[in-house]
Amino acid sequence: MKLETLRLIFLILDFASSIGIILGYLLQSPKASGLGSISGGATVYKARKPLDAFLDKLIIWSAIIFAISTLILAVLRPA
Repeated sequence: MKLETLRLIFLILDFASSIGIILGYLLQSPKASGLGSISGGATVYKARKPLDAFLDKLIIWSAIIFAISTLILAVLRPA
């Protein structure tokens, strides 16, 4: 496999994982309940929604892929 092709693959992985991080963060429901959380009035224990659990995993895996592909791109940079 050519070096340029390998670089392009990791660049696409880098871009896709960064989009995954951004979308995962933006689509999560808010975890704080505003000013009620300051006085402790918002201590309601709720089960997490399945979508939020999925988005948390998406953010974690996207961040791992982003870090690895960025490091590989730094090693494969053009001379």
